[in-house]
Amino acid sequence: MKIKWLFVVSLILLTVFSSSTFYLLWSTQQNEVSDTETLFQLEAFNTLCAGNYDGCLTYEELAEHGDFGIGAFDKMDGEMIALNGIFYQIPIDGNPRQVEPSMTTPYATVTFFEADETQTLTNPANYSEVQTIIQNVMPSENAIYAIKISGNFLYAKTRSVPPQVKPYPTIEDVVKNQSVFDLNNVSATAVGFWFPNSMDGVDYAGFHLHLITDDGSAGGHLLEFTIENATIELDQTKNFNLVLP
Repeated sequence: MKIKWLFVVSLILLTVFSSSTFYLLWSTQQNEVSDTETLFQLEAFNTLCAGNYDGCLTYEELAEHGDFGIGAFDKMDGEMIALNGIFYQIPIDGNPRQVEPSMTTPYATVTFFEADETQTLTNPANYSEVQTIIQNVMPSENAIYAIKISGNFLYAKTRSVPPQVKPYPTIEDVVKNQSVFDLNNVSATAVGFWFPNSMDGVDYAGFHLHLITDDGSAGGHLLEFTIENATIELDQTKNFNLVLP
């Protein structure tokens, strides 16, 4: 009888252990897959716009969730762009610098970029025309897309914003004191996202792009441009992870 019970108990423990091991392996594999298909966002866009500019996540922590994206800094001190795993700050003077891991952000959207769709353009096209081209190749306008546009920018207008002091103003007042930069004939890459209208407020609905020149000499939030010899890459993001500070 004792031998029989020992056999039953051993069988139960083996079953539980095997199931747990399978679950852990499955979870690890799922995480490895989903990390490349997930957009990580810190703070809702409407919350940022209302004046919540205190950094609450370090860039070292943010880099664990993506190597590509856009965002802001503590007190809204400039514009952030992440490309190929390098995070840049474009401050009010317009001169990009690499972000220190200990710096913090109040808002950011990042992912691990893997292109699902690629389009090439030879002839010059402006921002509005590029938007139309991208929308025409989107499988659905109800999805989220990471967007990368590289090429020769015949013209690009970018901006950056200064650091703010408490009580923080709304974003409308912040941009009244923005610096605007006019760039001509630069090789550069635009990084950003498309959010559907149904997610307006969660993030900025439509196109939201930041720019960095290939030589790292200029950049900022992208307002307008004309580009030629362009490569447009889209990465449809299937999962969305919003963290509320």
